[in-house]
Amino acid sequence: MPPVPPWSWFSVLFLGALCACGTPVPAPVPPEDTPPLSEQMDPALAARLQVAREAVLADTCFRERPDGDGCEWGEFPFDPGAFAMSHDSGEAILVIDDFPTLPLRTLRYQNRLRGYFRVDGQGRLAPASFSWRVPVTLYRVLQSFATPDCLPAEQLRSLESLLSETYPDQANDSAGHGSFVFSVLVETNPHQSLVLLDTLRFQTFAAEEFCDASGTPASFERLRAKASVVADGLLGLMAEHGVRYVNLSSGVTLASVREDWMASCQGPLPGDDVLRGKLEAYTPIYAALFNTPGVFTAQSAIDAVSPVENPFDFPSEAFPNRLRVGFITVLESGLDAEGRGAHASLGGWPARANVDLYVNTGVLPQRPFEHNRTPLLQADAFGVDILPITRATTSWVTPLALSRFIHARSAHFAGQELSDALIRQVMERMRPPRCADLPGGVCIYQDPLLHGQTEAVRLNYRRREYTAP
Repeated sequence: MPPVPPWSWFSVLFLGALCACGTPVPAPVPPEDTPPLSEQMDPALAARLQVAREAVLADTCFRERPDGDGCEWGEFPFDPGAFAMSHDSGEAILVIDDFPTLPLRTLRYQNRLRGYFRVDGQGRLAPASFSWRVPVTLYRVLQSFATPDCLPAEQLRSLESLLSETYPDQANDSAGHGSFVFSVLVETNPHQSLVLLDTLRFQTFAAEEFCDASGTPASFERLRAKASVVADGLLGLMAEHGVRYVNLSSGVTLASVREDWMASCQGPLPGDDVLRGKLEAYTPIYAALFNTPGVFTAQSAIDAVSPVENPFDFPSEAFPNRLRVGFITVLESGLDAEGRGAHASLGGWPARANVDLYVNTGVLPQRPFEHNRTPLLQADAFGVDILPITRATTSWVTPLALSRFIHARSAHFAGQELSDALIRQVMERMRPPRCADLPGGVCIYQDPLLHGQTEAVRLNYRRREYTAP
């Protein structure tokens, strides 16, 4: 690719990204009468937005040719050295999900990404090499707002329609399971850095061992040994990047192992006894995720069948730092800030045996996806606006539960090291024992968005109630 020509507006847009960050310090909570940052617009930011709009309007090739044929494209490598946050809590979020590539929306938040990793064929966690191939102007615009001082997407809302009409095909590059999970987390936790790790499935890093159909003890041991290498890598990754929170909107079951075999291996499908041996071999990985000292994991709950077929989805004393998350989808939950209220009509998915915490999306699950004034929000495809989610799944609400944990930890236990004992305290704060009508008296139904129980609201990055464009 030829060098990107310097533009007069390019240096103006990037002035903010060149500042030194210094030692991260906790940001004070603004006074209650201060307008949220999302509603503030200083002259410098307004000028940068105007320059960006003019640049996109001037990108006539893409505006006239939706396929971009003959237009100015660029290859831009992901650079973890671009990490820069003025307000970094020092407690990173590890997102483990489907990340075959870095979605387009991560460009706008590249300064908050500590790294992008994948497990190699030896079971080692290694940085994943990746480059975005995008229109040059689009890259420059999105990167110009990836500055150390977190800019809420709502401040950039005036760019959304213009970017969508100029680069409609590029918006599709933000599709994908991991991308949607990222979109729910990133704006809600403005002082958390993120580490992205591509999916942890045997067929991607232990194909030979996984496809061994012999079912011998030695074959299972080889698979478990590879999982142990991955587990050690996870521990090292957490320590190196200060990971204290894990979002796991996925998992493995006997059914998924069966599906993975049929998709990746040759020969007859082994019996369930062999497949269960392969499933059990994942144990070192899940022990690292659910029982690493001082690390909390939110896991999406599923409609689990039994501990035999779903060993990592049922309650276990071996997994004390894990919280399984389900959802309710009502416009008016009637729950107070501790989760007390009328629970009988709330329902929830999946069944209670599979869930430690239900959180409300505030969005009805059928079209036209009516929502209340405090719906679950996600960043748009470009990271320049926020909007309510539509489809309700445990994958999308797990980031909400994790965000609530971070809020409870920061609001009530600031300055304390996140130990296993503190994780217990924070989880009790999230699910207080004050609901006599529920099993064990624990308030497992919660509506954190109704009560502004997220860091984005507590730190005054946005209002509790959503305002549509």
